[in-house]
Amino acid sequence: MSKKVLVIDDDRELLWLFQAILQQQEIQAVTFNTGIPLEKIIAEHPDLIMLDVNIIGSEKNGTDICKEIKESGGEFNVPVLLVSGENDLEVLARCCGADDFIAKPFDIDYLMNKIKKHLT
Repeated sequence: MSKKVLVIDDDRELLWLFQAILQQQEIQAVTFNTGIPLEKIIAEHPDLIMLDVNIIGSEKNGTDICKEIKESGGEFNVPVLLVSGENDLEVLARCCGADDFIAKPFDIDYLMNKIKKHLT
């Protein structure tokens, strides 16, 4: 059974890139270009969640969504990876409870190593 990564980012070109990269690795990608409610995230049953910090057009930013995921408890214990160009990304990741972070722009091999680390 293939793994599933849910990606939320307002950059459609980047979503396409993530989808292409993940498909090459036989990982299913589910992408959204805006924030979605926690119930919808849970319903997708992802193995990993990748979040941009600033999601234009969304009521919540990536750190808000990350906090919701991490505070939901129960059986929904999914790793969250922040992917953003923010200068203080490490601090933001720590504050919202993200499991890891990747700064934009990123190296594709580095990105895949981080993804695979959290999918095992």
